[in-house]
Amino acid sequence: MADFNETKTPLTWKNVQAWARASFNASFKALPRVTTLRWIEVEDSFTMSRAVWRSLGRSAHKQMLVIGGYSPGPEVDESSDLVTAHVHANETDVSFYRITKNANGENELLPVNSTSTVAFHAPFCDLGDDTGGSSAIHRVSALIHYYFLAAGHLKELVRTPLFPTAFTRSFREACSWVENDGERPGLLPSRQSSGATSVSQETPPVKPKQASTTPFTAQLNGAEVAHASPMRRSATDSLNVNIKRERDDDVSAPPKKHPRRTLSEQITIPRLQEATMSPRSPAPERVNRALTDRIQHLKDENLGLKDTIRDIEAEKKGLQKRANKDARNYHTLKAEMELTKQELHDVRSRLSVVEEVSENLRLGVAGLQERLEKMEKDTESTKKELLGIRTGLAKNLDAAD
Repeated sequence: MADFNETKTPLTWKNVQAWARASFNASFKALPRVTTLRWIEVEDSFTMSRAVWRSLGRSAHKQMLVIGGYSPGPEVDESSDLVTAHVHANETDVSFYRITKNANGENELLPVNSTSTVAFHAPFCDLGDDTGGSSAIHRVSALIHYYFLAAGHLKELVRTPLFPTAFTRSFREACSWVENDGERPGLLPSRQSSGATSVSQETPPVKPKQASTTPFTAQLNGAEVAHASPMRRSATDSLNVNIKRERDDDVSAPPKKHPRRTLSEQITIPRLQEATMSPRSPAPERVNRALTDRIQHLKDENLGLKDTIRDIEAEKKGLQKRANKDARNYHTLKAEMELTKQELHDVRSRLSVVEEVSENLRLGVAGLQERLEKMEKDTESTKKELLGIRTGLAKNLDAAD
């Protein structure tokens, strides 16, 4: 793929495959096919911690690639626990998990914090180690990303903003290592050949210290000494040049006296090439190894901080959902309370009306009771009058007889 740009071209399966076949076809063909690898899908029956559950819950798929077995140390044999790798669809990091059996006989998913406890299976075991300044873990991650892309679990790989060519360089190196059966390839692809912006090979000349006790020429190899110019004790040993002393504006001032220089200070250091380094400069291999270790350490810290931030964000989302739910419940209870207050007011109004009607009925009953008592008294008096009349009539009838 001639128009493939390692910093801009989308890292889809089609583009990566075309680029690999066009750039390093022999190394690319040495990789095992994706169908020969073992995949495990995370099911609901798996037991896992809350952090693992949140991490996998954000993923677009539940597929895991088996990369090896769990081996905590050289004295411990490889256990039956499998170590798997998982890649999110929108992240560049690779997560490693161990599948083990818990006390209940269920599959439990545990995070693997260090790849030093992993006994890698092929082809991941053929990617070298981290000795000599190499970056085996980057090659392992690149190969894992490639297989997730080839299996269709990822549509496109996400580039790292600071290192946009990290995947392409590491994947090219991984293919070379696999082709060489786990041995260091003779010529690994350089940054310039991988399409990245190369750093200028020209380094500024470094001025050595004047009082250095170690002669610089003792550290040069034979080829460099052959090209070096002969050393001179002073700048005018072999040159017939009139030296003009530079003085200040004040001509009357006496010339400055310099202390006597030692032999090492009188020797002029020849400038061989622009790439010549100071005798006290550290070796490039040690610098690269130190930088690689530092970068890996910072990446590990970054992963830990990312996990902490994800946990905090997940807890924040949970608290936000709970607060929203409590707010909805509060508004519902408030509306129900207002409705209850309105109903209570209506009941009180109806009760006051009933009390008024009851009072009127009580007064009416009292009036009826008074009238009834009066009527009873009138009836009693009428009975007495009728009884008197009856008695009088009976007397009159007896008298008439």
